[in-house]
Amino acid sequence: MKIQSLAVIFVIIILPISIIVSEFTQTQIKTISLQSSYDSSLVSSTYDAVKAYQLNSFNSSSSDIAYSRIRNIKASANTFLNSIKNHFKLSGNSSKVINDYLPAIVYTMYDGYYIYSPYNNDIRGIYGEDNPNPEWATYKNDERIDGIKPYIYYSCRYIGNGCDVVITYSLDNYITIQGKVGNEDWNKSGYYLNKISKSGDDYYYNDTKILNEESLKEYIYDPDVYDSEKGIQGKVMEYPYAVIEGTKHYIDNDDNVFYIQNGNKTKNIPSIQLYKDQIRNNTSAYEFYKNALEFTNEIKGNANLINLSFKDAVDENENHISENGFKEVDKIFGGSKDAEEEGSNFNVHKTAVIRRSIERNLTTAIANYDKKFGGEASFSMPTLSEEDWYKLTSETAVITFLQGFPMGMKTYNGYAVVTNNKNNDAITDYSIHISDGSEYHRIDEEGLEGLDNLTGYLNVDFEKRTLDETHYFYPRQETASYKSIVNQTGVVKIDNLYKYMKDNSNTPLATAYYTALGRERYGMKRIGTPLTKYD
Repeated sequence: MKIQSLAVIFVIIILPISIIVSEFTQTQIKTISLQSSYDSSLVSSTYDAVKAYQLNSFNSSSSDIAYSRIRNIKASANTFLNSIKNHFKLSGNSSKVINDYLPAIVYTMYDGYYIYSPYNNDIRGIYGEDNPNPEWATYKNDERIDGIKPYIYYSCRYIGNGCDVVITYSLDNYITIQGKVGNEDWNKSGYYLNKISKSGDDYYYNDTKILNEESLKEYIYDPDVYDSEKGIQGKVMEYPYAVIEGTKHYIDNDDNVFYIQNGNKTKNIPSIQLYKDQIRNNTSAYEFYKNALEFTNEIKGNANLINLSFKDAVDENENHISENGFKEVDKIFGGSKDAEEEGSNFNVHKTAVIRRSIERNLTTAIANYDKKFGGEASFSMPTLSEEDWYKLTSETAVITFLQGFPMGMKTYNGYAVVTNNKNNDAITDYSIHISDGSEYHRIDEEGLEGLDNLTGYLNVDFEKRTLDETHYFYPRQETASYKSIVNQTGVVKIDNLYKYMKDNSNTPLATAYYTALGRERYGMKRIGTPLTKYD
């Protein structure tokens, strides 16, 4: 056969294959590009959700903490939905399409979490089978509604060693113990901290003396003061303050104790006038470590609790739990490491409890979504990375999911985890910034350990507070450190903050940090303790 004939045959055979391979390759490249774009869009939209939650929580002064938190979550979820629709360039009726691919949003909080997900509206039990869709009803029967499911605590039940208790954990060392301990009924809460000591009337944490703080001040908008420069009623003033029962209380220039609620100044209440000494000489940090030492000693002095083991953990059917680290037999409140330290028995078990609870309930939520709303797409709980699990068990965060979304030759299944480290809901180890009087710094800034006259404050106290569309103020007036806040390059690589602060014990840095951490945790807002609710 002539070479020309072979060439023709070769072209006839190879050319279609080349075209197919080229088309397949281009499709694969497009799919990979789309996946990267979808990953970026999902993360960006989740950041938008976190930012919306932060802005709302900064400016919230409602007395109803639970209602305020739910309101902020709803606003945050709506921000996420609008943001992701914008990223995918969807509008009008087409914007509803992407809702079918969003099975759940999870908001992990200080001692539990909310799951925001769709559910079927069932009103037949309310209005009767004969009238399942009354005209005046807000939602119709079997209509899909997106909403927040009841709050789920980081709790676990233990039966053994003379105990039948439910322990509710938190992101730090605050726990609630409810149930039978020996022959005694327990319903007690507090911080379990190993490194507190007392000498005379002084308290020490990690060998660092805790100080009372005189005239701790910040700026607040006072609607009663006339601003002569601007010629308007209301002025930003600097007043002494203390956080009492979850609310900041101030003393104004007329010697009135007041607080701000829903934008209004509340004063002239006889009971809060008793707080003057507590505000002028802030003892919150002192009281925090005092109470923590008493609670810790109470646990250590109880033979039933101090010997409670991982193997005593049970599920809702009273079967012993054997997965996710629960099979260990070491004492929960024992071990060679301090309870506050990473890798301690307490922290390892607490992390396992939090992880197991989120995994089980989120798996159920996504499976129920797949059963009720799933079509061609299949929805299931993805495998989260260990890095993401570390974020979820150490800081408040938002987890979002996008599953089954068409993407070239396959479907997109992704999730995003974004931590929410600036809020009033949880005081984590890195929630404290350090002020030198003119600038504020991150706790891990290089050279900070060598400075004097330092004071610690909650990081959100340096955030802007909005008065209206055009007016705002800052509670603290220090400027941000260029090294650690603005540029974020002049920081120390800290693998273990507990050890880092321990190495710098009894320095101005450690004193400022531990005092601020105790003060803020003492005044932290808590919704309340769960009533034997677990799993």
